[in-house]
Amino acid sequence: MRKSLKKIVAVFAASSLALALAVGILPGVAEAVECSDAGKKAAKAELNVDTPEYHAYFGYQQQGTWTFRNAWYDPGAGLDGTFSSGVGDYNTLMTDGGNQVIEGPVITDAIIKGNGTYSVSLTNINGAIPADDGATNITSLIFVSTDIPSSAIGTINFSDFKLIVDGAEIPLPGGEPYVDADAEELGLYQFDVVNTYHKEAYTSPSILATNNSIEIQFTVSGFNVDDPDAVIAEPTEAPTEKPASSDAGSAASSGADDKSDSDEEGSSNTTTIIIVVVAAIVVIGGVVLVMRKKK
Repeated sequence: MRKSLKKIVAVFAASSLALALAVGILPGVAEAVECSDAGKKAAKAELNVDTPEYHAYFGYQQQGTWTFRNAWYDPGAGLDGTFSSGVGDYNTLMTDGGNQVIEGPVITDAIIKGNGTYSVSLTNINGAIPADDGATNITSLIFVSTDIPSSAIGTINFSDFKLIVDGAEIPLPGGEPYVDADAEELGLYQFDVVNTYHKEAYTSPSILATNNSIEIQFTVSGFNVDDPDAVIAEPTEAPTEKPASSDAGSAASSGADDKSDSDEEGSSNTTTIIIVVVAAIVVIGGVVLVMRKKK
């Protein structure tokens, strides 16, 4: 009886251990990053350095509200994905697990056609995303997902990253973007400027609160061609010269003065000539009169 009891206990313990391991393993399997067919195709494609045309997509996630724009290769909520609720598309922000579209915000992606400086952004937010509170609502991801294969890492370089929130540049939490390991494992290149899941690089649980815009600027190099259109416009300084109207007025005034001076000079010259002519006539008349008297 005791031996049977021991066997039962041993079997129960082994079963419990197996169940515990299964529970611990299964979530990891469930959370594995999936990839769309288009993503798999891009990952296997040969890098084109001569006539490139790649895409950079703005990505975002806020915990708490679960407001997000997933990576383009996500099979459910990506570029070619279908939301379970049947609403929305990839050019919108989603919230509440994808059951609601946030109207108003504008997402701008970039087309990479060579070396240059590019920008992706989320604008016109107008308070549609609740402010971070560091506890419930936390900005956990701000990233750029591309269709450049991860085999390009080391050949194609991304540098000079800038994170601009509501028009003001703020330091990157990790100093440098984090090359997303999950995307790299899929064979695609993605860099995260904010990733609170990557604890080694990002220790702050909440790094920003935005009212209207989030922008990521970055410079791409390593292609054999430059993209002449890939230049971020710099603000121009106010002109220091006088307005054209003032110059025109001055010119008109100067012209009038010159004309006045010319008229005065002409009038003076005319008067002088008249006086000389009159004087000459008087002199000639005097000479004639004297000659007549002598005769």
